[in-house]
Amino acid sequence: MPGSWEIQKVRKSRVLVVVIMLPDLVSMDFAQNLRSLQLPPGSDFMRVVGLPYGPARNQGAKTALDNGYNLCFIDSDMRVSPDAVMKLMETGLPLVSGLYYQRFPDYLPCLFNEGRDAQGAPIKVPIGGWKPGDIVPATFIPSGLTVYRHELLVALFARFKSPFTWGMDVAPVLEPEGNQAAPFSEDFSCSWKAKQLGFQPMCHTGVVGLHETMAVIGPKWV
Repeated sequence: MPGSWEIQKVRKSRVLVVVIMLPDLVSMDFAQNLRSLQLPPGSDFMRVVGLPYGPARNQGAKTALDNGYNLCFIDSDMRVSPDAVMKLMETGLPLVSGLYYQRFPDYLPCLFNEGRDAQGAPIKVPIGGWKPGDIVPATFIPSGLTVYRHELLVALFARFKSPFTWGMDVAPVLEPEGNQAAPFSEDFSCSWKAKQLGFQPMCHTGVVGLHETMAVIGPKWV
């Protein structure tokens, strides 16, 4: 019979893996990846289908928060190693992504710092100078292969009704709190908010995901 400390240990380490299903069909490789994932004891899966990305991620994150899980998003266009989630969890970091590359030219690695354009608006600035295997601090990290610790979820939802807000439409987008959303996709906007709350986003460049499109995008590009 497990002792109370063992139960607490399981609860603290368990992960809700939320799969955001893209509009197209998943590949056989993705399905095999999901079946082979190594996860902490007590972990579970959830899939979200048919919603815009912002509401989909908010739904997954709120479910993890309400049920006492850490959260890991794995998007259905990602191919990952069986130990990817375990390696991200083993860092102990509150917000850490794996490394993957954009699905469009210039195929940049998805980790960025914050800069300003000529009008003073925030923009993403690519980060260079890291070596494969480094765990790199950033302001903007994506959510396609990313762990959010439970304590971060608590802080995000205490401050923001919707931590994931898509702010890239043509017309200005308002946050639920009434402020204009930053001009970023919902994943980058969340890591930006997390940093504002004092949680440093990190990218583990030793945990590499392959980004599927019409071809597969990885460290060697297509």
